[in-house]
Amino acid sequence: MRSSHPIPGNPWPRGMTMTTDDRPTTVNELLWVREAFDLTVAGDAPPPLLDSPAPASRSLTESERARWAAAWPDVWTAVVEHAARPHDAEAMDRLMRQDTPVEERPALLARLAGPSWRDAFGDEVFDDPSHRAWDERSFASIRSALPPNYEAQPERRAVDHLAAAWRRGLGKIIVLACEGTFVRSVGSSGLLVTTGDRDDNRSYREALASFAPR
Repeated sequence: MRSSHPIPGNPWPRGMTMTTDDRPTTVNELLWVREAFDLTVAGDAPPPLLDSPAPASRSLTESERARWAAAWPDVWTAVVEHAARPHDAEAMDRLMRQDTPVEERPALLARLAGPSWRDAFGDEVFDDPSHRAWDERSFASIRSALPPNYEAQPERRAVDHLAAAWRRGLGKIIVLACEGTFVRSVGSSGLLVTTGDRDDNRSYREALASFAPR
């Protein structure tokens, strides 16, 4: 979202840009792993998912469960920090250029995609009926909950608090499909909120007011 020209009566500041990611893929994958495999994880983890997935078809051994649970918080931190960063336009530009050497492309792709659970535990973790079904429901839920018009968007309703947070450096909002409230500033420009935080005008204003670059 961006306003590049002043419009009389428009409260959206000229030049303000804001990215809202309501379906962060690698973040959602971690949330699914935690619940589908019933992991008990330490640290500052968000609440349970609004839509609980079915148990994964794969069973973990005791040693696997301990290793996965121990790894989850560190992967979560790395994934969230990457998800909250501004779009890497330089890496994307180099990737799209035809004269970029082939040997550089894997590193550019990794730079854009960022860390994920797949790095340590493989892609096959997500070749599971539980994940496919949950991911499809997640997409359908977001589509059905789209605001009826531009002015009904949460960012428009809370534009005064959004603008104040933007002036403090906020550039990206990551929305977690989790229960209750969970608000965290991430890095210099990111903010984590739950779906409920964003949908409730008062809670969203409070979340935006809490943003503090780190």
